Amino acid sequence: MIPDLISAAAQAHPDRAAVVAPSGSLSYAQLDGRSDQVRNELVRRGVPRQSVVGLHLPRGLDLVVALVAVLKAGCAYLPLDPGYPDRRLSELAGRADASAVLSGGGAPPWPDGCTGVGMAEALAAPPSPPVAAGGAGRAGGVAHPDESAYVLFTSGTTGAPKAVEVTHGNLMHLLRGLETTVWRGLGHARVAWNASASFDASVQQWLRLCRGDTLVLLDEETRLDPLAMARYLARHRVTDLDAVPSHLHQLLAALAGTGVPLRLLVGGEPLPEALWRELARLPGVRAWNVYGPTECTVDSTAAEVTGCRPELGKPLPDVLCYVLDERFAPVPDGDAGELFIAGPGVARGYRGMPGRTAAAFAPDPFAADGTRMYRTGDLVRRGESGALEYVRRRDRQMKVRGHRVEPGEIEAALRDLPQVVDAAVVRPSRGDAAERLIAYVMTTAGASTGALRDRLRERLPAHLVPGALVDLPAFPLTPHGKTDYAALARMPSAPRSGDGPDGGPDGGLADPLEAEIAEIWAKVLARPHIGADADFFDLGGDSLCVVRALNRCRERFGVRLRPRSLFDNPTLRDFANDVRRTIGPG
Repeated sequence: MIPDLISAAAQAHPDRAAVVAPSGSLSYAQLDGRSDQVRNELVRRGVPRQSVVGLHLPRGLDLVVALVAVLKAGCAYLPLDPGYPDRRLSELAGRADASAVLSGGGAPPWPDGCTGVGMAEALAAPPSPPVAAGGAGRAGGVAHPDESAYVLFTSGTTGAPKAVEVTHGNLMHLLRGLETTVWRGLGHARVAWNASASFDASVQQWLRLCRGDTLVLLDEETRLDPLAMARYLARHRVTDLDAVPSHLHQLLAALAGTGVPLRLLVGGEPLPEALWRELARLPGVRAWNVYGPTECTVDSTAAEVTGCRPELGKPLPDVLCYVLDERFAPVPDGDAGELFIAGPGVARGYRGMPGRTAAAFAPDPFAADGTRMYRTGDLVRRGESGALEYVRRRDRQMKVRGHRVEPGEIEAALRDLPQVVDAAVVRPSRGDAAERLIAYVMTTAGASTGALRDRLRERLPAHLVPGALVDLPAFPLTPHGKTDYAALARMPSAPRSGDGPDGGPDGGLADPLEAEIAEIWAKVLARPHIGADADFFDLGGDSLCVVRALNRCRERFGVRLRPRSLFDNPTLRDFANDVRRTIGPG
């Protein structure tokens, strides 16, 4: 299984770089040795085989070591992003019934029965693997295909995140499928690990360790700066990059100047036709559009980006893709229907949620062996060539910059706040604001939308916090008396939050430089007015908005600012002063 393949790569290429990071690097021999040490400490602590072990570590060398160690211990890893609120992390560890958490320090209080293990302590573990009394219960050994490899949480429609449990057999199927399609004939590669471990795109990145490739880790600041990222990829001779379309759109111009041949995997959200055409004609670039829900182990279909029309492509080997109507009957080719996926990539289900599992994972009516199929919620059509084309979602689930978002989870968190009477979360249907979420709320008298947003930040990860909260006296309704989400999405894309620090038309702006920056922010954030004391992030700014704002500042003022400049100086006046210092006298 997976850990055995990584150890085999270490035996075959002990001196080859396994992981390269800003803080240093590890050879395959070092990765194998350190992961053994951490595995040993988990065993010594009595962590049971096939229990869940959390990884509360930033994207770096220790994260890779910990991940491999957990798999070697016969356990399933659970990413716990240090950037998430402590309350969220504790909730995720509790829902997954984690038995232990590997941490780099500064861990929040974990649920009862969950053992905290520091990586520094684990790396001091004895070199020989411990054996439990009588030889029973020892961790490690060859993994069985039906044993769990990892647990990833996705946003939940009912307000509760869902823990998708993926097995070693699922992972082996993904590995074989990519080897025979996207990676066919590929020699040693240098692969960017730029995805958060909390998202399944990271799986197909670290999985490259099974074939002896080199992982090149990017820190968050480098990933957010297109020029810095392009230079980093070129400096480390990265050959393979996985990116969502919204990020790739910002990155392509910077990558074009590096001259490094690239193999691109594009997924996580629909690929726009204009970007598809641009990728198809880029010299030195081969790109694949990959599609698959977390519940089907990362990728289920792939299409090489050629021609001029986006498609999801054809299934990976042994994947079955059914396009069905509401009666679960196949629809004719060319007609739209819901996509159901079957085959060895279908995950075990939602950990601890048998009802939700039964609703989403149904018996395959076209198979006689009792296997299951997963209901994706995506409407697709099958073209003349047999390739699938994406149409739209059949429910309210969204993909926002690659993040899978269930508005119901955000709405439930808002309704839990005592000042909120009702809530509705939408993505505007037009304008720059279409790539961010807006929450419309009905509140009690005197409620502050700014304070409500702060409360959300304490409960939800950043990608689930809406860019703006707008207080309405009432929601528009459909003829059936239900909230009209389509009408909310069509509202002007630059709503005022009611008590935000936008300021008036001038907003106390001191000079032409502040006025020009205010104009840039207004366009990026879809706001009518920006005042000198306005906070970029309180107005709905996020990482993608940061990139856009800095690109426009570079075009306007001829200066290059790192994303940290805006994170450290979030108010317009402070940011303008930093721009002024960068420009210098005159």
